[in-house]
Amino acid sequence: MNTTLKPSEILNSSSLHSVEDGGPIVAVVGMLTFFSVIGTTGNALVLYVYTRKRHKLAATVFIISLATTDLTTCIVAMPYTIIIEYLKYYVKYDIFCKMYMFFITSNVPFAAFIMVGIAFDRYFCIVHPFKHLMNAQRAKIITASMAGLAVSLGIITALNYSVYDIQICGGNSNTTCVKYTGVCKTSEILLPYSFTLHYQKLYTALFFLSLVMVIILYGLIYRSVLIRRAKRRRQRRSMCSLPLTKESWFSDYRSSVISSLRKHSDEKHEKNNIDSELLRQLTIRERGLVANIKTALMLFVVTAVFILVFLPAWLMAHQLIGYNRVIFYMYFAYNVANPIIYAFMNKAFRRQLKIVFKCM
Repeated sequence: MNTTLKPSEILNSSSLHSVEDGGPIVAVVGMLTFFSVIGTTGNALVLYVYTRKRHKLAATVFIISLATTDLTTCIVAMPYTIIIEYLKYYVKYDIFCKMYMFFITSNVPFAAFIMVGIAFDRYFCIVHPFKHLMNAQRAKIITASMAGLAVSLGIITALNYSVYDIQICGGNSNTTCVKYTGVCKTSEILLPYSFTLHYQKLYTALFFLSLVMVIILYGLIYRSVLIRRAKRRRQRRSMCSLPLTKESWFSDYRSSVISSLRKHSDEKHEKNNIDSELLRQLTIRERGLVANIKTALMLFVVTAVFILVFLPAWLMAHQLIGYNRVIFYMYFAYNVANPIIYAFMNKAFRRQLKIVFKCM
């Protein structure tokens, strides 16, 4: 009987029984090799473009953090997974087992936390644009805090796994010994199974809570955009139906004032300067709002892809659907998809890529 653990048990340690093979390893190796090459290239370009920006916004900080995580996953976690899968989790050395568990379980929650940070940033920029609650410095502090939490989760998971295990000697439940198995799996040497089960519930809850928060925040953003559009439509209808609305009255009043001040060239010049400045400020704010909405749309697509590719793995980890090794590891596609999304939905990113390729 195959005593190795399938990958879904890495994310859910409550599954501690032996399992059957979940699909061809060759297909997984080929898929992850392709993901690793494409993802490394794409995320390296993302980092090159966004780190060169002089004025970094909060969204830029989050995108750089996400690209760094994706790049680390493509360079370290994916090749590591290929080796682990090929060896069927017989890794021989305990340190390699713990390192793999750390990388594979810290990157996933960190990406989910960054999704939450991005959603909050877009919410403040679009729904409360004048409060200026989020800036690059605060985004860096938030990202560092989220990274610390993700690292802590990875360390705890790593302590739950080992190539050694505690076994009962001679049928006496009071006598135990540490036995070398060579298989990277859950172990009670450092932490008891009871702690592991409670920890996995917390791990799953954090992941689920992050997704719920992201969905709620983008829902509020969408609601705010709809309310603003409806308000503008009402204003346009009122301007067409009522010639003496507040806006038209102000326009007539302004025209009368300007005409009365024509004989005073200095006053007229000052008035025109004020009007021009107001118009310029309104135009800047309008363009900023449109840019924030476009960025929010792009990052919402990033979040939607994150949920889509992780959902099958999450369902398999909790044994809600049958396990398939190839479909399970499709969640690595998320680390490859982000640069493609930026290229399709961000004109500035495409312009920078053209400059890079021209220089090459």
